[in-house]
Amino acid sequence: MIKGTIEQIKHIKNKLGDRVIIPAHHYQVPQIVALADFVGDSYKLALECSRTDSEFIIFCGVNFMAEVANILGKPHQKVLIPDISSGCPLADTIDGETVARVYKKISSLCERQVMPVVYINSSAEVKSFCGEKGGSVCTSSNAAKITEHFLDKGKAVFFSPDFNLGINTARKLQISDEKIVNVKRDSKLETTGNIKSGTLFIWDGSCYVHKEFTLADVESLRGKYPDINIIVHPECDEDVVNLADISSSTQKIYDEIKKAPSGSIWGVGTEYHFVERITREFSDRQIMPLRKSICVDMAKISPNRLLDSLVSVSNYLETKGTLKYEIKVPESFKENAALALKKMIQIVED
Repeated sequence: MIKGTIEQIKHIKNKLGDRVIIPAHHYQVPQIVALADFVGDSYKLALECSRTDSEFIIFCGVNFMAEVANILGKPHQKVLIPDISSGCPLADTIDGETVARVYKKISSLCERQVMPVVYINSSAEVKSFCGEKGGSVCTSSNAAKITEHFLDKGKAVFFSPDFNLGINTARKLQISDEKIVNVKRDSKLETTGNIKSGTLFIWDGSCYVHKEFTLADVESLRGKYPDINIIVHPECDEDVVNLADISSSTQKIYDEIKKAPSGSIWGVGTEYHFVERITREFSDRQIMPLRKSICVDMAKISPNRLLDSLVSVSNYLETKGTLKYEIKVPESFKENAALALKKMIQIVED
């Protein structure tokens, strides 16, 4: 059944030619990755989608990623996602009303001007607020560079929504605990220092996939394989990141293992479908997950769902039928969200 579905996907995709492009996130199941035109983490996909001229972008990822493609896309482009219910619980920990309210509270207490830095794993509404205030989006690969950009200008930073990425970024930048303020979801501010002189305010959202990894997982693999290299995503807990050899974005995890010597041993702390794929791709290395932690939302994008999207595009072009499922960011959010995304690209690429 899957084989027949994949053949249909290839047939329709070939028929549509350059009019359609299929980007896929690294966490997609292997069958989807094999069908994609390009694969990457959130930052790479944001760049690649902004550069394409294809009329239809069928985004194999979760909703906030498809929103980014729509925000950065050209007027003639339409962005589809194969499963409209493919969300992100981390992004859902903060919305536009909450980020505005908390930002106002922090700004009233902090002696510095506060700049919002929002992780790309967030809604278009939150990105829009960030752009309105002159802040920037960031990804796991550039969170430190983006945060440092504003701190170097004498600003304080309100970092949301992932606490682990925020605190691991703080450690990388050697920000003292007295300058870090934890922003709880009930809006309480907690710090060992003085809120007034705080420089990094971190929202307490989390990714359930990366919260699953523990010190025991790392210690267990080290006990079995003394020469193992442990590499984890910075959305993992701080103690897991500290015990790992390397902490980096999904794309950099891929790149590190790709350039590693044959016979090297790796323990990887990120989404299981990605680990499963690189285990097959780099079969001359010994690669194993810290544990089997799956993003169920990413896994919703199946070959059958992708086929439905392609069929809807084909029908739309022939009869002007309904596209399944088109992502349209409200115009009221688009302009400022684009500013925040372009600010990121400007800071990173300059």
